[in-house]
Amino acid sequence: MKIVIVTPAVPHPFGDTAARWFYVLITELLARGHEVVALAATEEPASRVDEAEQWFSRRGEKLKLHCHRLKVDSFAPRRKLRSLVRPYSEMLQDHAFVEHLHRQLKLGYDVLHLEQLPTGWLGLGWPRVLLNVHFLDVIDWAARNNPSVNDRKALWQAQRATRRLLLGTTNVRLLTPRLEEAARAIHPGGNYRVVPLALDVSLYALQPFVEEPVVGLVGSMHWAPSRSAAERLITRIWPLVKRRIQNAKLHIAGWNALRCLGQYCPEKDLTMAENLAHPREFFSKAAVMVYAPSCGSGMKVKVMESMAYGVPVVTTWEGVEGIDYENGRHCWVAESDEELAEKTCRLLEDRAERQQMRLAARCLIEKLYSPRPVIDKMLAIYQQLDCSGPRPSYSSLCT
Repeated sequence: MKIVIVTPAVPHPFGDTAARWFYVLITELLARGHEVVALAATEEPASRVDEAEQWFSRRGEKLKLHCHRLKVDSFAPRRKLRSLVRPYSEMLQDHAFVEHLHRQLKLGYDVLHLEQLPTGWLGLGWPRVLLNVHFLDVIDWAARNNPSVNDRKALWQAQRATRRLLLGTTNVRLLTPRLEEAARAIHPGGNYRVVPLALDVSLYALQPFVEEPVVGLVGSMHWAPSRSAAERLITRIWPLVKRRIQNAKLHIAGWNALRCLGQYCPEKDLTMAENLAHPREFFSKAAVMVYAPSCGSGMKVKVMESMAYGVPVVTTWEGVEGIDYENGRHCWVAESDEELAEKTCRLLEDRAERQQMRLAARCLIEKLYSPRPVIDKMLAIYQQLDCSGPRPSYSSLCT
């Protein structure tokens, strides 16, 4: 089978959260003998692109990887007008990228696999398209308290883009049942499948047991859910933990941590690390990860990674959305600050429970969220699309 995959970031095992899934998807499809054409439109640094190309350099002739530097219209008024007409359409506005995609499609393909909602603009008018939705801004923006004018504008644009793309795309894969429910409310006639993310568990060595009572949180702090989780932890949950366990320490890490959270430093027993070279730099130090975002739809890769590395997780329902967990066995899930602090302290004080949870969580990721079971489900979807009709010549409506 020949699959053309379009992504908004380069596939990388330790890139941004979505890029890690892109890497798993492509490597597993290649391992099963499928032909993959991967087109990434990215604004990432050249060093990240070089790393991705090195990861795939020995994958053979079955892979064509094209990393394209995304170029949007430099004339701001025209760019804004285009975004007004077609919200989230920056990738569509890069004519060189669109033309390259069309050339690949006209050479023949079995499935056009589009990652993230905005790439849906590229699939309108083409057959055998699968749009993969990781989260929905219509959920996340609507959940914000006291929205500003810009927030309301962002929600309006998200609503317009989501409605247009879901109505124009027959086959949609979503990560969680909540996303499917929201999609059906917009377009009841869509063909929806729920398939979770996967991690390449072989890249996540179980970390040594951390004896020191270190509470941690890692994430891209410019992303609102991660930043809100960090602020809640620092200002509301951490004081309750510290009151009970006086020698506990707090470690916050991730992209732009100091820029977004620097106002909380210096704080006693609080350390921050920014822009880690590798996730192990954080997960090797944390005894428990506490992640309690105010909002944020979709699966949280940081929670999955914490489980894979063997760091017990204390979180809210949104933190484990899409994960088939057992509360108290694979993680602790609570909603109030007091409950979250109590579960954190319980794990820090009970060595045996912490050891049991970290092993159970690791087994859960291996069983349900490793490449084999997830890609099995993806291939079942591909097979249905591949049988959906003949292959005449098509001209995309996106030109």
